[in-house]
Amino acid sequence: MVKRRNHPAFVGRSHAQAGFTYLWVLMAIAVLGIGLTAVSGVWVSTVQREQREQFEWIGQQYVQAIGSYQQVGAGVYPRSLEDLLEDRRAGLRRHLRQAYPNPYSSKVDWEPVRGVDGGVRGVRGRWIVGRETREQTFVYVQAS
Repeated sequence: MVKRRNHPAFVGRSHAQAGFTYLWVLMAIAVLGIGLTAVSGVWVSTVQREQREQFEWIGQQYVQAIGSYQQVGAGVYPRSLEDLLEDRRAGLRRHLRQAYPNPYSSKVDWEPVRGVDGGVRGVRGRWIVGRETREQTFVYVQAS
């Protein structure tokens, strides 16, 4: 059995000094944990705000693409969201660069909102907050 006073961690120190250092390390770890907890709350809020802004931007991109399709086609609305990607009515025209994924699900799961004629007038996106499912609808409204 090794005697404590000869152990390398205790050479030149008293037992009280070693215990005091240990307490300082424990307090530093506790303070670091509290700080990380506070920072993680800010980080989560920032990520949620960025997802929300991206969700709004993508919804508006779909609305603008529907408006562009409708104006080029003399009042005809697209039959599907894919029609916004490749409009072949008068040559090839792309009203929407790509099928944007929903930032909350990372999937292209936008649901088309149809008018009475069956044409796509907008999109609806969903996301989950806790146990609650929320949705927002983006609809093209023709300027008079």
